[in-house]
Amino acid sequence: MRRSQSCLLLLCGLPMIVVGMGCGGDNPRGRKAISGRVTVDSSPLEQGNIEFHPLFEGGLQSGGRIVGGKYSIPAPEGVVPGEYRVAIEDFVPTPPTPAGYMPGDPLPPSPKSKIPAQWNSKSQHKIEVKKEGPFKFDFDIVTKK
Repeated sequence: MRRSQSCLLLLCGLPMIVVGMGCGGDNPRGRKAISGRVTVDSSPLEQGNIEFHPLFEGGLQSGGRIVGGKYSIPAPEGVVPGEYRVAIEDFVPTPPTPAGYMPGDPLPPSPKSKIPAQWNSKSQHKIEVKKEGPFKFDFDIVTKK
């Protein structure tokens, strides 16, 4: 009888152990969801990308899409507390190839990026993510003085 009770307890308890092992597995590094707005000369950036590059040992790079001037990165892809360099790029569509184009013909110039290099390839803009929020960071890129 004791042996069957032990087996019953083991069989009943096993699912609880398995469920307990799965708890907290979605975000073991403690990443934080991060969101905000991106404007260029006070207008929302319609489409682009934002990246957060860690400036500390053991940091995790993160990033996401900007749509309609907003970005939102969920916790599983988010950032851990620390200081980050921010890089922002806009979506610059490739112009269509002109009708009748022949190899060697000049192509129309690509549209120019709205975002200056000081906000992407040469960015020195930083944020600090703390253990307790807020986790909302807005960026207003000024190109006109």
